[in-house]
Amino acid sequence: MTYKTATSVTDLPHSAIQITSPSIADGRIQQVHAKESHGGENRAPGLTVHGLPESARFLSIVADDPDALKPAGKVWVHWNAFNIPARGERVDIAPGAQLDGDLGATSGGGRGWEGMAPPDGEHTYRFAVFASRDPIQVDLTRPWTIEDFERAYGHKTHRKAMIEGRFG
Repeated sequence: MTYKTATSVTDLPHSAIQITSPSIADGRIQQVHAKESHGGENRAPGLTVHGLPESARFLSIVADDPDALKPAGKVWVHWNAFNIPARGERVDIAPGAQLDGDLGATSGGGRGWEGMAPPDGEHTYRFAVFASRDPIQVDLTRPWTIEDFERAYGHKTHRKAMIEGRFG
């Protein structure tokens, strides 16, 4: 299986974490992570976060689809998970895993992972992981895009990494 690695984004100080995913091969997200209506099983992708410093005790995951802006009129949020315990320099999240932490709203109105279902062809999906020392008190009733989360809570995080994959 091929892993796509994205090095961390450098707009936060001391960025050094990385994300890999067994769910993204050759830049494409596996079918199993799509909604049932698009031939999938609506299972959350697996992520591995590498290079976490000792001070990182919690992770937040935000996954969105900026290509949804045209058909939906907004960036579509597929996954909001906050305050996931992090122990050690590596955290493995298995595909479809139930996460410890707080599940936030998706654009479709659910909580947890909302499978992909692009209405107009191939879309690029972004997965961002933020590391923090302390839990972050997030409004779980609204879907957070990566940019919205970073604007509101970036000052409470000290590491960020992103990975992208295509589907459709």
